[in-house]
Amino acid sequence: MPGIAWVFLLLLALAWGSTWPMMKTAVAEIPILSFRAFAVLGGATALLTIAKLFFGRVLPLPGEWRMIAVVGFFNVTLWYCLSSLAVTYLPAGRAALLAFTTPLWAMMIEGALYRSPLTARRGAGILLALTAIAVLSYEDLFVAGASIVGIAAILAASFSQTFGSIQQQRAGFQSPVYILIAWQMLVGGAPIVLSAPLIDGFAWIETVSMAAVLSSLWVTFFSICVGVVSWYSLLRVASMGFAAVGSLVVPFSAVSLSAFLLGETLTVSDSIGLVLITAAIATTVQRRKSA
Repeated sequence: MPGIAWVFLLLLALAWGSTWPMMKTAVAEIPILSFRAFAVLGGATALLTIAKLFFGRVLPLPGEWRMIAVVGFFNVTLWYCLSSLAVTYLPAGRAALLAFTTPLWAMMIEGALYRSPLTARRGAGILLALTAIAVLSYEDLFVAGASIVGIAAILAASFSQTFGSIQQQRAGFQSPVYILIAWQMLVGGAPIVLSAPLIDGFAWIETVSMAAVLSSLWVTFFSICVGVVSWYSLLRVASMGFAAVGSLVVPFSAVSLSAFLLGETLTVSDSIGLVLITAAIATTVQRRKSA
């Protein structure tokens, strides 16, 4: 692989892995809707600026608006709100691990809606993901109701993001991905942006710390924008197989950065869950490489 591919992979691991500890720091002081409203407006503006510079336009094709709204609802409206809610109840590292249960939802959705056959590899991936959920959730289920809310929120967020991603893959979009993602953020984020000042108000601005503000800026412009650019740049300079295998480092990055930045302890359950989820993701990577 060219050296630049490893640079993009490192940036990807840092961008997407750091999302979780930074998000937990931000939502500890900034209301969820206000935090995500800023991310929607700032992230979409940055991506549209990139699109204008590299492609000379900022609007998608006329026939793409309906699917942009559909994908935006699942990948932005639901994912943004539910994932932010989850980290208010769960450690950032554990929330990140549960968010990476996408192989389970992908195989279930593809099987139920598109009649994809249940192969041995798919079955193994589902079993590994289910076991990971059981291991990561076991302790919290006996602690308090709030933890159960966090678990339910992050699993629902993972399902929503997986469903939206499958719809995006099947939509046959022709516009540049930066335009598509930016408008998905704007369309899917519209309910968040409009409701944030009504529900959250502005009193929190008077007490918010610089750490929370910087964390919000980091998620908006590094985790979202640099992450998106790094992923699609990686796909341009490396094979899909390399990019898919390389993406396995993201769960490790999320857990490691949560421990380093927030002082979270990596429990035995977290370690086992990390191994199980990585193995579950690997089943999808192997399937794509052999296809």
